[in-house]
Amino acid sequence: MVANFSGTKYFGCFIIVVILIFSVANYYNLKYKFEEIDKKLQILHYHKASKYPILDKDSAIQELRKNALISADQTQRDILESSIGNDTHNFYRKLKLEAFCTKKMKIGERKDDGGKVVCNPEAVKEDCTLMSLGLNNQVQYDQEIYNATGRKCDYLAADMDPQNMNTYRIFAGMQAHVHTGKIPDNLTIAHIMEVEFKNELEILKIDIEGGEHTGLEPFLKEYYVCQILIEIHGLPADHLTMLQKIARFGFRIFNIEPNKMCSRCCEYSMINELCMPQFEAVPLAIMIPRNLTVV
Repeated sequence: MVANFSGTKYFGCFIIVVILIFSVANYYNLKYKFEEIDKKLQILHYHKASKYPILDKDSAIQELRKNALISADQTQRDILESSIGNDTHNFYRKLKLEAFCTKKMKIGERKDDGGKVVCNPEAVKEDCTLMSLGLNNQVQYDQEIYNATGRKCDYLAADMDPQNMNTYRIFAGMQAHVHTGKIPDNLTIAHIMEVEFKNELEILKIDIEGGEHTGLEPFLKEYYVCQILIEIHGLPADHLTMLQKIARFGFRIFNIEPNKMCSRCCEYSMINELCMPQFEAVPLAIMIPRNLTVV
């Protein structure tokens, strides 16, 4: 009888220990999951308010959004029709803005280049990272965006060719890391992020002479970006295909500017829907057909 009681007692203690082990393991598993969720929410900037108070006080923006929503279906049809053929200027005219940025700024404008339009650069996060793809020893944009964002962002740059000593000197003053390689043939955007230990970008400038068509989408599948300032090259159908690729990751156009020096080139500024509150941008209506193609 004593032996049976002793065995029962040890068995009961064993069960309690097992329950405690599972409880502790479950606690840390849940804690890890909650930490991961919280980390993702921070990456997606949900710590910022998701409301648009500007809509409550600015009737002009309310009217702009209303008109955009009403005309969206027709605009999408117009865009599809204009993407057939070679008339790039007609295609550019049919495009409409999908977001309204309250504080747009032109960055890096030169005589031979219109520069890039960025939305509210002062609103970048404290631990921000900027990336500039396509340099050609022209660093006016890079210097201006670095200053406009408060000189606090880590700066990454890349070009298919080595740059001259003056360019490297300027980037050294910005504490920037410059990579060399043709994207995506022998250098991917993801590789730059990996070797720099980065997982998101506030602003990505990309001007890589056609490499955007194959180099950008794989990167967006893996990394989070708030704004994309991109020059797209090609015929109207090429532009539409590229805009659709970017739009499927939640980006909306807030500025369109055809390149005066290149009829088949156009500058597009796009913002991630999740970053709009941070940069004080307002959604209008989706104009780029997400899943439709030209027949």
